[in-house]
Amino acid sequence: MKNAFHPHMEWAKAHTKTPLPIELGFSGAPAPRGRAWQEFGSGHPELTRLVARRYGVSQSRVYLAGGTSLANFVAIAAFCDPGDLVAVEVPRYASLAEIPRSLGAKVVDIPRQPNGQLGRIPKRAGLIVVTSPHNPTGRVLSREDWAALGHAADRGAIVLVDEVYRDLQPRRPKVAATRHERFVTTGGLTKAFGLGALRLGWVLGAPELLDRIRKVDNLVSVQCATPSLIKLLETWPKLDALAERARRPVEKNIEALRASGLTFAEPQAGLTAFVKVKDGDVCARECERRGVGVARGSFFDAPQYVRLYLGANPTQFARGVQILARVNETAKRGARLI
Repeated sequence: MKNAFHPHMEWAKAHTKTPLPIELGFSGAPAPRGRAWQEFGSGHPELTRLVARRYGVSQSRVYLAGGTSLANFVAIAAFCDPGDLVAVEVPRYASLAEIPRSLGAKVVDIPRQPNGQLGRIPKRAGLIVVTSPHNPTGRVLSREDWAALGHAADRGAIVLVDEVYRDLQPRRPKVAATRHERFVTTGGLTKAFGLGALRLGWVLGAPELLDRIRKVDNLVSVQCATPSLIKLLETWPKLDALAERARRPVEKNIEALRASGLTFAEPQAGLTAFVKVKDGDVCARECERRGVGVARGSFFDAPQYVRLYLGANPTQFARGVQILARVNETAKRGARLI
């Protein structure tokens, strides 16, 4: 979709931004009066300024989108055509590979080791997609990983880094989009702040890259919802407090996970841990029968794992981990699970 273009939407958004005295080209009923019904077809200037300040970029490097999932879709689609080679980390959040596949691209794996280290990056990949902190392990990219991604960008690749968990890092690093002109950051409100119902996110990157993303977004989305924008502006001063609230149970839950005897990579940030088990699908199914919900590793192309949520109530988490450990031990012995 690299050459995507919607001329009518380009025209309509421009006219929304600078209306003419007599507008005869629009097709719908006038909006009711009131701030909640105002349209911002070219982005919301106040929110754009706040996002730019928080993430250390200029306002020209911010594109608002309808949540991180949509941000990832339009960003991947902007740099992906049928037959292109797209390299995606594994284990991975499934949509990061399914989006380019659905667009006809060939997806190749970049193995992500238990310590978070990236494996070899294919040299022919035109688009590289990773997460940091990593979903599902909670590991962050190392200095060596960033250097390898930079070398790939120097060769002409676009590097997309989903940093939706970044705000949960105790010492937040600079965003990927500030590291290289061919790096793009996606993010949003769900994972760190619990504000997923607002369905707001963003893409950060060089203006010429955002222009391609905007053209794709015009095919699938007109604008962000103004009531959500208003609510987010009211909530913005509380973002750090919300992230701190999300982090509060994490260390205690990691201690319970250590005590369980289960094998996992120590998360460095985020709200997830990836636990090695005999069979992720079997363990997830049997845990669910016992009232414990875990995400099966096959969702992340790693069937011998399950992903746990570290933001849970510590008492419930400790009980759930004990049940998971018993289920896994039974599965390893080959005994019948009842």
